[in-house]
Formats: sequence, C-alpha cells, structure tokens
Amino acid sequence: MSKLLNYYLKLFIFNADDTSYERLEEKKKSILLNLFFYLFFIAMGVFLISNFYKQTYNTALFNGLALLAGGLTFWLLKKRKTILIPSIIFVIIISVISTYFFLTGGQNESGIAFALMLPLAVILILGKEHGIIALSIFFICNALAYSFLQTESWCPNYNYSLVSRLSIVFLFISVMAFANEFIFEILYTRLEKLSTSLKMSQQKYKDLAVNKEKFLSIISHDLSDHVGSFMAISTLLNEQYDELPKEERVKLIKNMATVSKHNYKLLHDLLTWSTVQMDHIPYSPKPFKLEKIYREVIELFNPLLEEKGLSIFLKMKSNSELFADYHMASAIIRNLVSNAIKFSHPDGEIRISAKEKDDMMVITVSDKGVGMTNEALMRFNSSLSFSNPGTMLEPGTGIGLILAKEFVQKNEGRIFIESKPNKGTKVSFTLPLVD
Repeated sequence: MSKLLNYYLKLFIFNADDTSYERLEEKKKSILLNLFFYLFFIAMGVFLISNFYKQTYNTALFNGLALLAGGLTFWLLKKRKTILIPSIIFVIIISVISTYFFLTGGQNESGIAFALMLPLAVILILGKEHGIIALSIFFICNALAYSFLQTESWCPNYNYSLVSRLSIVFLFISVMAFANEFIFEILYTRLEKLSTSLKMSQQKYKDLAVNKEKFLSIISHDLSDHVGSFMAISTLLNEQYDELPKEERVKLIKNMATVSKHNYKLLHDLLTWSTVQMDHIPYSPKPFKLEKIYREVIELFNPLLEEKGLSIFLKMKSNSELFADYHMASAIIRNLVSNAIKFSHPDGEIRISAKEKDDMMVITVSDKGVGMTNEALMRFNSSLSFSNPGTMLEPGTGIGLILAKEFVQKNEGRIFIESKPNKGTKVSFTLPLVD
C-alpha cells in the first residue's frame, strides 16, 4: 500500500513541470499548487455527484462553474508557466466556494467544514504574510455577511458550539500552516546560501582549471626555452671548453648564471602562484604605513635603477595607515615597480603615488615606457600569464602581474591598468585603510 501511494504521489504530484522556475520557493509552490488542484478536482467531482443524486441543481450549477473556473486556472498554470496569477485565482475560487457553502449550508448544512481546507492552501500558496491577510479578510467578511444574512430563509442557523469548534480548528490549522512556512523559509535561506556557495566554488574551480591549463602552457614554453638555453651553453662549455677563448668562456658562464637565476625566479613565482590558488598563503592583515615598503623597494631595486639611469618619485597625499597583509602589499609594489623598471626606457622616470578615497588607499605605479597592447590588457583581465622582454631585453616570468592581482583581491582591493603602446603604463590598486 505504501509503495502504491508513493508511486501515485510521484506520478500526479511531483511531475509538476517546475523547470520554468529558478527559485526553490517557486518550485515548491508549483508542486503544492498541482497537489491542491488535484484535491480540488476530486472534491468538486464528489460534490457534483452528490448534487445530482440529491437533485440540488442550483448547488450543482455553482459547483460546475467552480470546477470549470478551476480547470481554466489549471490550464493557465500549465500553459503560461507562471505561478503568481494561477495562485491568486485558485485562492479566490476556493474562498468563493467556502463562502457559498458557509452562507447556504452546502451539503446538509455541513458546508462550513469546507472552509477548513482554506488555511493550509492559502498560506502555503500565498506565503505567510499574504496568506494571513487573505484569511483575515475571508474570516471578517464571512462573519459580517452571516450576521446580516442569518435571518434569510436560505441561510442556515448554525449551532454556536459547532461554529466555535470549527473556528478553533480553523485557527489551529492556520497556525500550523504559518509555522510550516516559517520553518521552510529558515531551511530555504540556509539551502540558498549553501547553493550560492557551491556555485561560487564550482565556478572558481572551473576558472582555475581553465587558467591553469593556459597558464602552464605559457610557463612551460618559457621554461623550456630557458632550460634549453642553459643546456646549450653548458653542452658547449663541456665539449669545447679548452678550444674556446677565455673571454668567450667567461661570457658563456655569465650567460649561464643569468639563465639559471631567471629559471629559479620562474620556478619560485610558479610555486607562489600555485600556493595562492590553493589558499595556502597565510593572510595576516595588520596596520602599517606605505613609506616603509617604499624604502624597502628603493633599496632593493637601486642597482637596476642606476643601471638604466631611472629616477623614481613618491607622491603621498595621505600618511594614513593601511590595514592589509604587509608581505602581500610589499610583493604587489615590488612586482609593479619591477615591471615599470623593466619596460621603462633608459633615463626615464617612475612615479609612485598614494591618495585616500573613501575607506581605501589608492596606490599607483606609473612609467613612460613601452606600454601594453590591448591583447596584453585582455590577458591580464583574464588572469592569464604573458611575458615580453624589457627595453634592455630583460627576461620576465610573466607571473608578476598575475600574483599582484591575486594579492590585491586577497586583501579586498581592486586593481586597474591604463596603458597605451609607447605611451607608458599606469597601474592603480586599492588597499583598505585602518578604521
């Protein structure tokens, strides 16, 4: 019996076409509305049979019209794939039927019992607030109508005890339906948050998979080039060391040192990037001032600045403290200054500026170097690695800007790039200020 009941429930109730509804609440209402329609058709069918058997043709006509209205509403639900209008019409239909049965007595003056189905259907279909309002209006209107019409010959004289008992049951069912909706909203809210979180995680891993594939293909190409160069130089030294002039040997050894340093930086950046993607880098925000990082960066890059004859300037419009991860903020500025040095023409200048905007510090690193193409900007916005040689053919790993972008986002900031070929590049990013 239980298996048979489950079968028909799945067949007639849960076959509701809810694919047109995106939200879980709408899917639930679609299934419930289908269930109430089936129950409505069964009840009205029984009433019609009883009307014809007892030859109460006036009531049969009313029930027939109600059944026709219900059928048209059910067709509207299936045809238009909308939930709001059929819900309102259905509630109006069963409210009118309940009022008719209540004021005329229905079947052997027991029609008042039909109204007991109202709270469950109205609250579950219209929701808590709208359902309670609709039931209150129904209850008040019927009470007033009965008080004015009870002297009419066709209006039944209900027993006060019966009305009281049924009113209590009506109220009890209303409270239970209200509680059911309240519990569903709590569960629905939690489920929606979980669903949103799962969708974000799914999208994150999809993006990570796509970016990783493209990223690694570029990195492997760069790495193979430099490893190949290192292998070629080392092979040449190994096979022809005694035959090469001293100056040539020294030059090749220097080239080997340069290539090995680049390979080490490439692998180090790749390891850092993978660690960021797996959220294994500790995030420890604390208050600090930008000037400290600026001094460290100048000290670090001073040899490169002198080699290319570059000038670097700091323009601070605020001395407020930042609230971010110090090491990440330092890495962001190091990468941006490193790129600015790499792509600046000899004897050029680099500027670092900082100003407050709302509760954020806007930090900008700008140069007047070779600039970036639209393709390079699109790669950056898509978090794809790209690498070009500098103005003095300095090699790059192609990961610096990507790491900077990751670190900015980790610190709840945003990063923007303005660049034109042969006009220079301006990179701005935001970091939170201390409250």
